[in-house]
Amino acid sequence: MRRADETTACVVISCLPLHTSDGEWRGTRGICRDVTEDREREAALTKSRNREQLLSYIVSTIRDEIEPHNMLTAAAAATARALGGVGCRIYRQTEPGYFAVAAEYGNTEGIESLDDHLSKLNDQGSLEVKVGRWHVVVTATHYRKSVNGAICMWVAAEKEEWDDDSRILIGDVANQLGIANEQITIHDRIVKLSRTDGMTGLLNRRAFFEEELPRRMNRLKHSGQGAALFYVDLDNFKMVNDVHGHQAGDDALLFLRDLMMEHSRPSDVIARLGGDEFAVWIDGVTPDVAIDRVKALMKASKELKKFSGNKDKPLGVSVGIAMYDPADDECLDDLLARADGAMYAVKKAGKGGFKVAPSPGLENKEANA
Repeated sequence: MRRADETTACVVISCLPLHTSDGEWRGTRGICRDVTEDREREAALTKSRNREQLLSYIVSTIRDEIEPHNMLTAAAAATARALGGVGCRIYRQTEPGYFAVAAEYGNTEGIESLDDHLSKLNDQGSLEVKVGRWHVVVTATHYRKSVNGAICMWVAAEKEEWDDDSRILIGDVANQLGIANEQITIHDRIVKLSRTDGMTGLLNRRAFFEEELPRRMNRLKHSGQGAALFYVDLDNFKMVNDVHGHQAGDDALLFLRDLMMEHSRPSDVIARLGGDEFAVWIDGVTPDVAIDRVKALMKASKELKKFSGNKDKPLGVSVGIAMYDPADDECLDDLLARADGAMYAVKKAGKGGFKVAPSPGLENKEANA
């Protein structure tokens, strides 16, 4: 019905028919009650309950994941399903102003340019844009009032629009994801600390031997390619600390780290095993290439002399090389023992050189820098 001011009203009517004594119908009498506000409140409560149920479903899906990074994948899928979105993408802010895709779900065709809109989030918090054939809602995720990521949902632009309930729910999900993003950041920081050497930032002994090398050796068994393992040890390092102090010793270690990184490829792995011992793993190299690489390192390491504690006992490096061939079916412990043994053989021979450890089908080669 309509009110006097022409606004629409929802009314409840209760009435009874009026009859004469002979039973002839003469009309109806009753009352009307305006229940517009009551129905609006009921509708709002129903929508709120639906949002709570959907949010509970999404949050429980996230919490069921043990692996932190899988939380975001589960969240993207659950949110898209709950809201009927064509697709969903979740970002993490890895550094101020830079967003990296952390998870996505559904049809992502033509959504590539979405990244260009994320820079506006710090100012607006939420925005809606058309990207290709999609109508996208983008909402920032926060932790302690700081933006740490974003969630994006999209539907077909020519068919659908986002309603207010969906916008509210996406905002609620964004609040949960802000916490999840922070948890993942803390988890990644802890993992990094557990895997890296605190001073050099290189992999530590445990991560190198227990995680990285077994993974790489398994991969090489499938590809059939070989690899080289270098054991690098500083000569006369103790004298640097004794004469110049531990700060000079730390500077020498960092200088050697930089030298090894300069003479490495992005695919190589460098680790600090402890003290003045380092290791380098190089995939896909032949013995001749490995020897060329170590010769270049030995030549560059002459710059370490400036840290020496005694000019008669200059700071330098000794390197042991063990070639890995998956056809030999050699275990990791034996490979490590060969590299370690070759390095100590150089030490006993007078330091400042390198040695290739004997292995099946490979002649023992030795050279001094």
